Amino acid sequence: MSKPASKASAAPVPTGSVSHTLSTRLFLGAACFFSGASMMVIEISAARLLAPLFGNSVYTWTALIGVILIAFSAGGFLGGRLADRRAGLDVLGWLLAAVAVLTFFIPALSTWFGPLFAKSGLIDGPVLFSLFLLAFPGALLGAVSPAAVRLYSLTTSDSHIGGAAGTISMLGSLGSFVGTFLSGFFLLGNFGVRSIFIGTAVLLLALGIIAFLLTGRGLGATTRAVSMGLVAGLVGALVKPVPAEGVIYEEESFYHRIQVTDEGVSPHRRRLLKLDSTHEGGMNPDTGELILGYQHYWRLAMLQDRPLQSALFIGAGAFGMPEEVSRTFPEATVDVAELDPAVIEVGHRFFNLDKHPKVQAHAGDARHYLRTHSDQKWDLIFGDAYNGVQAIPSHLATKEFFQLISDRLTPQGVYTMNVISAVQGDRAELLAGMLATLREVFPHLEVFAVQGPRNMNQNVIILASHQDVSRLIEDQSYPSASWQNRLLRTHVPRHYLPQNGVVFTDDFNPVDAIIARGLLR
Repeated sequence: MSKPASKASAAPVPTGSVSHTLSTRLFLGAACFFSGASMMVIEISAARLLAPLFGNSVYTWTALIGVILIAFSAGGFLGGRLADRRAGLDVLGWLLAAVAVLTFFIPALSTWFGPLFAKSGLIDGPVLFSLFLLAFPGALLGAVSPAAVRLYSLTTSDSHIGGAAGTISMLGSLGSFVGTFLSGFFLLGNFGVRSIFIGTAVLLLALGIIAFLLTGRGLGATTRAVSMGLVAGLVGALVKPVPAEGVIYEEESFYHRIQVTDEGVSPHRRRLLKLDSTHEGGMNPDTGELILGYQHYWRLAMLQDRPLQSALFIGAGAFGMPEEVSRTFPEATVDVAELDPAVIEVGHRFFNLDKHPKVQAHAGDARHYLRTHSDQKWDLIFGDAYNGVQAIPSHLATKEFFQLISDRLTPQGVYTMNVISAVQGDRAELLAGMLATLREVFPHLEVFAVQGPRNMNQNVIILASHQDVSRLIEDQSYPSASWQNRLLRTHVPRHYLPQNGVVFTDDFNPVDAIIARGLLR
C-alpha cells in the first residue's frame, strides 16, 4: 500500500507550463542572490550605526558579525521547518516583505534607542544593540534560502534536491560576495547610511511583491505589503537624529562619521573634531592654540635644543599639532599620514590647514606610507592613530612596525606615542605591553602621565629614542612657567612603570584582548 502524500508535497507549488516553471526558478535564484547581497549590505552598513556609539573597533565588528551569524543560522533552521510545513511562493513573499519592513525601521530604531544602549559599555553594548537591530531581519533573511531550496526542488518534482540546494547555495553566496564588494567599494562612499538601508528595503519589498504576483492570486497580499512598506519607509526616511549642540558640520565618510563642533565665543573658541564616538583633536580656530592636554607633548622632541627640520604625524586628528610644529619651525617639512581622505578635507575647511602650506597631508595607511617612503627621515614621528576611544590599530602596535619607525628616524630623532592606559594597577596591562614591545627596538624610553591618578585610564605619552634624554628630563633649571616644566613634571619614574608586558608582533598581537580586559575592569 502506498503512503499518503506529505503536506510538503501537497503544498501549492508552481506547476503548469514550462515558461511558468522557468520563471519561478529564475525568481527563486534572484531572490536568494539579492537576499545574500542584502544581508551583507545591512551588516556592513550597520557598523556605521554602531560606530558613533561604541567606536569603530574590533569589539564593534566582532559583536556585529557574531550576531548576524547567529541570526542567520537560527533563520536557516526555522526556514527549513517552515518549508516542510508549507511550501509556497506566498510564504517566501511574506518573508521578504517582513524583512523589508524591518529594514526600513533600522535607522529610526538606531536613532530612538541607540543612546540607551550606549550606556551598556564598549563590549556589552555592541552585542546588545546588534541583537536589537539585526536579530529579526537576520533570521528572516536566513529563512529565505531553505524556503527557496524547497520550492526550487518542487519545480522538478523533488527529483533533483541536491541540484536545487547547490544552485540556491551558490547564488546566495555569490550575492553575499557582491553585497560585500558593493558596500565597501561603492555604496558607503557615495550614499548616506539611511539611504542605503531604505534602498535595500525597497529591493527586498519588490522581491516580495514579485513572489505574490507569481502565485497568480497575490493582489491582496501585494496591497498589504506595499501599505506596510510605505509606512515603514516614511518612518525610516523622516526620523533623523537631532544634531548635538554646537555641531557645525557632519558627514558620513568611507571610514567614519565625522562631526565638527564649536564651543564658546571668540577669542576663546574651542573647535573639536569627533570621529565616531571619540574626540580626536581640537584647537582654537581663531589662534590655532591647542586645547587638549596631550597635544602639547610633541614638544618633548625639542628637549635636545635643536630645531626640528622634519616631522611626521600618524593620525591627523584636527591637525593642531602639525600646524603648531609648522608655526614653531617655519622651515620644517611636516607630513601627516591620515587614513581617511575626508578628515583631510575637513582639516582644510575647518582647521586652518590651508594656512600651513608646509603641512602635507597624505591619505592612506600609515604603515604603508612608511614602507613606501624609505628615502625619507624625520626628526619627530608622533603616533596618535585610534579606531575609537581606546582601540589602537593592531598593525600600528607591533615590534615590526616600531622597527619601521626606527628606520625612518634621523640619528637624534624621537618617536612619541599617545597611549590611552593606566600607568599602574590592573589597567596598566596595555602600557606594559607597549613598553615591552618598544624596548625591543628603542634602548631609551620615557613615560609621561598627562592627567589623573596613575591607576586610571588616561593619555600616556611614551618618548622612545636611541639617545639618552633622561638627564634633560631630570634637569631642574627650567623656569616654572616654561613648557618644559609643565610637561616634565608629569614624568613617571622608571620604578613606577609596569613590568613583564607581552611583546606584540605581527604574528602574535593580543592588543585588542588586552584593551578588552581593561575595559571590563
